[in-house]
Amino acid sequence: MKPVTVINHLAIKPGNMDQFIDAQHRFVTALPPCGLIGGRMYRSVDGQSAVLVSTFESKDAQEKLLQRAEFKEHIQHLQTFVESSSPVFYEEAYTTGAF
Repeated sequence: MKPVTVINHLAIKPGNMDQFIDAQHRFVTALPPCGLIGGRMYRSVDGQSAVLVSTFESKDAQEKLLQRAEFKEHIQHLQTFVESSSPVFYEEAYTTGAF
């Protein structure tokens, strides 16, 4: 299976960016091994949106994480901070530099 990357653009409720990033960071760093290779979070300079880039070993690994009770609880908690979310799946086409 090929790795899959989920790029999720999130609109953050006003004044909630720091709390959102903290909650997401705490959750992902506490996860036991689950097929998540790694991730990066980007925040807009205006504080209105964030982009979460998460790479999984496979689409199956990502789907298994979605079914875990702790993930479902985490998503409910994030609704406090997030207005909308739009994830899209990607496969890598190429990489340049030390990314």
